[in-house]
Amino acid sequence: MATFFNAEEIVRIAVRTEETGCDFYKKAMQNATTPEMKELFSYLAREELKHKAYFEGLLGNVAEIAQGTPADWDEVDLYIKALVEQSLFFGEGRRGDISMAVLSGNEKEAVDHALDFEKDTMLFFYQLLQIVKESVRPSVEAVINEEKQHIKRLVKMKAALT
Repeated sequence: MATFFNAEEIVRIAVRTEETGCDFYKKAMQNATTPEMKELFSYLAREELKHKAYFEGLLGNVAEIAQGTPADWDEVDLYIKALVEQSLFFGEGRRGDISMAVLSGNEKEAVDHALDFEKDTMLFFYQLLQIVKESVRPSVEAVINEEKQHIKRLVKMKAALT
């Protein structure tokens, strides 16, 4: 099986994921009705920009970050294809669902979509860990840990909304 994605494409997907998340959180912030929700979505938008900058920094050294055998890449490639095709932000018709959730002003739906996005993103970054060199792993793991914190904050906010 030929590899569909190369290391640069995978890093560009990470950048695009963070851009999309930032856009979503900015829209959610604008439509939030409480100061707590506005602050949460503002914080998450800033976090996505921070992660985007990190991944953009990797683009300059993309040849230096990848490792593994073609078999490793084939497995990662299959997973990433499935994630991109089915994910919350990239799947066919999915972006409209998110926009509608944000624009409807339903904060619970916005939080639910944010949780789905953060989980998808975290799974993507776990796959990224499998193909990056040891020297890059601590930084990717740091991003994963931040995504976990985002999920915790979103779960706490969701509980407060019910």
